[in-house]
Amino acid sequence: MKKITLILTFLLVSLPMYHGFALDTNENDPIKKLLVDYINKINALTQETQKEDVLNLFDDKYRGNTVYVNLSGALVRKNYSKNDISNQLDDIIDDNNYRFKLTLDKIVFQSQKERAGIISAVVSFESFIDKKLAEKGTMLMDIVAINVSGLWKIVQNNMVRVSEAKDIGDCVCYVYEKGTTKFVTEVYFPSGLEYSQKLNAFQVTTKDSKRIIKSDSNDFYWSKDTGNVSFKGGQIGKATSSREAIEYVLQNLYEDSCVNMIFN
Repeated sequence: MKKITLILTFLLVSLPMYHGFALDTNENDPIKKLLVDYINKINALTQETQKEDVLNLFDDKYRGNTVYVNLSGALVRKNYSKNDISNQLDDIIDDNNYRFKLTLDKIVFQSQKERAGIISAVVSFESFIDKKLAEKGTMLMDIVAINVSGLWKIVQNNMVRVSEAKDIGDCVCYVYEKGTTKFVTEVYFPSGLEYSQKLNAFQVTTKDSKRIIKSDSNDFYWSKDTGNVSFKGGQIGKATSSREAIEYVLQNLYEDSCVNMIFN
């Protein structure tokens, strides 16, 4: 999840998708032309576009920063260099499960000078992990470009990103034990506009020489011989303790909502 989070943050700082209306990109409007080139190359990444095609749009002294407002209202601040972009592009190219879609809603400000320009835009975003909606929201971004020996390069990108809904992501679970056979868990998981909470009860028991972990609605099997934890005939983990077996069960129960589950 850490890598995916970094990828998502990078994309939302640096990769707007062009959509919704046409931009006049004549030679007297280089900041708009750079924006369109930027978007087209990102959209074609891993297809017609190579990593270096994207990096060539950035000045060597590039700096980017973002303030991310998450669902709880907490602030997360990040800073980026051109080297960070290079590393993140590698992650994007190597990751087959992550997809994103950014939509340029409108340009709210533009200033074009002979040797520098700035363009501000409102962008909505959606990200997907394994074809499931991970997050959506809105961001306001400011791109600054300069003329370097006749070529326009992005030298600065400032962005505020607000998450409006999140359906999969990190989950937090508190486990309360009564001996080694009874457990109560409290799980916090992303659900639309906020994090939801759910309590679960588990009991480790034995029936017909089979060790069973009974939840509110399902039975999981925990082999005494191999330690394998299974559900509906498929192995979901291998545990040496009741607590560890319960963790595998929880990961299975919340697999549609949790990319990563943090246990406390």
